[in-house]
Amino acid sequence: MRSALIFLLGFFVWNRSHAELDSLGISKLNVQAYHYFLNDPDSSIILANQAIAAAEKNGLKFQVAYGYFILSKANWAKANYLLSVHYGIKALKIYENTVHVYHWGECNLSIARTFIELKKYSQAKSYLEQTLSLAKKHNDLKLLAEVFREKSFLLVELRQFDSALRYTDRGLEYYEKTKDLVNESILFGRKTRIFFELKDFKKAMAFNRKSMVADSLGGNRRALGIAYFMQGQIYYALNKKDSALIALRKSIPISRSIRSLPNMIRTNQLIAKIYQERKQFQEATTHLAMVSLLKDSLYNLEENGQIQEILSDYELDAKEKTIQSLETENAVERQRRKNSQLMIVFVSIVALLLAALSVVFWRMRQWKAREAKTLEEVNRLKTKLFSVISHDLRGPINNLESLLAMAMKEYVTQEEFKSISVKLKSSLNVSQNTLENLLNWSLGQMDGIRTQKTDFDVVRVINDVLQLSEESAARKNISLLSKTEDAIRVNADVNQVNLILRNIINNAIKFSQHKSTVVVKTVMLNGFCKIEVCDNGLGMTPEEIEMVLNSNEYFTKTGTDREKGTGLGFLLCKDFIHRNGGEVSIQSEVGKGTCVTFTLPLA
Repeated sequence: MRSALIFLLGFFVWNRSHAELDSLGISKLNVQAYHYFLNDPDSSIILANQAIAAAEKNGLKFQVAYGYFILSKANWAKANYLLSVHYGIKALKIYENTVHVYHWGECNLSIARTFIELKKYSQAKSYLEQTLSLAKKHNDLKLLAEVFREKSFLLVELRQFDSALRYTDRGLEYYEKTKDLVNESILFGRKTRIFFELKDFKKAMAFNRKSMVADSLGGNRRALGIAYFMQGQIYYALNKKDSALIALRKSIPISRSIRSLPNMIRTNQLIAKIYQERKQFQEATTHLAMVSLLKDSLYNLEENGQIQEILSDYELDAKEKTIQSLETENAVERQRRKNSQLMIVFVSIVALLLAALSVVFWRMRQWKAREAKTLEEVNRLKTKLFSVISHDLRGPINNLESLLAMAMKEYVTQEEFKSISVKLKSSLNVSQNTLENLLNWSLGQMDGIRTQKTDFDVVRVINDVLQLSEESAARKNISLLSKTEDAIRVNADVNQVNLILRNIINNAIKFSQHKSTVVVKTVMLNGFCKIEVCDNGLGMTPEEIEMVLNSNEYFTKTGTDREKGTGLGFLLCKDFIHRNGGEVSIQSEVGKGTCVTFTLPLA
């Protein structure tokens, strides 16, 4: 009856003075529509639509926006969430980023509340946070109180009751000061639910009574219907089922009159539960059927998709506005920069040229310094090597020359010639190895060595080198022992590996005592073949190991039979091992022997 009267009144005003409505008249129509959205949402929708039509005709876009906002609130009260979001977004498009900060925030809160009802909590939180920032930035206490009101509802839904209670109390502080009965009743109802969830039924009932009084005085029929439902819940929790049914039956007609579907569903569900517990199954079935019917009306998946579509359109429109704004700003910025662009370019080019020249000169100096240092080291090493090598080579060659001269003049017998030749051959073998090492080192300094990797059996190479080394080992009565696998294929340069093994094994023989043993072992580990050559000879100090492994200085030491060397062999070994992708290490103790270990990648 009330809705019909409002409709007739609105229709009369529309037909008689629609053309004459000015901004003040449209504003009054919107205010009247807002007044009815909680207790008579249908009438609120009729009046809001009339205000929108008049505002559109007069070009009053902000009055149009306020009409959309009221439609959003009224449809939310009727649980028509699709239309609520639709009109909330339409209002927001007009209000956002304008001076109408309060109405901008109200639109955000209306959309947030609808999302809470739909249990889309993350989206609701986003709109609440935006509004909180607006309220704080503009020091709008009324808007801030409304944020607290809706934030408390979200926290209740998330079952964060302590936080919900704090926000509820902060909102009440403002509404009690301003004597806003409608919002007081909402927050008294909020406290009712919080204490009910915390099972403090005494406090819950006390705040529910306060809520009912404020609902009646403020004309908030939607909240009154919820208050009767909460009273029924509290009585049911206290096992006062008769009192619960009385309260619940009062809630149903109020909620039905404004089509508050969620509350009608909850109320009928609780009534059905009480009848089931009383074995009154016919009455329980009637109310459950009503619940099913109401749920079908409340919300469906198609509407959910439509809501998402509305949001997508809004986000796209917001992005387009942002792009347009940025394009305008960019045009102004480009014009401002154009005047100084040539100067900036000129200065930048000069700076870059100076920087480039500085870098070139600095790199040239660095390169020359490094080259000079390297050249100095190589020359120093070359000088030392040639002085040593010339001395070491002169002896065997002079001895050979003398022997040949004596043989030609028949100063020595054939037996003496053979005896001297055996000793001289040993010296010449050492000289040959020295010359070969010198040649390889010289090629390495000139980058004339090329590492040509192939797959081969390294065990066979080890055995070949051991066989070649037997003669020099036999002179000191040293046993050469191989502890290797049957076959291990590696990927390396076979000639360089041969030279590495010859030098390391010859060093082991050189520094071993008579009647001792030199052992060669192989192990496969983590994609590498580890080759270890161990002796029981003189050993090395930590300082000697450091110099051999980490310095390009040559290091030489006299063997157990006063054998001499140049130190060039191990320099080559390190270089060749690294060229073939391996690593080298030394473990040694003075007087107990040395183990030289190097690795090669497996094939």
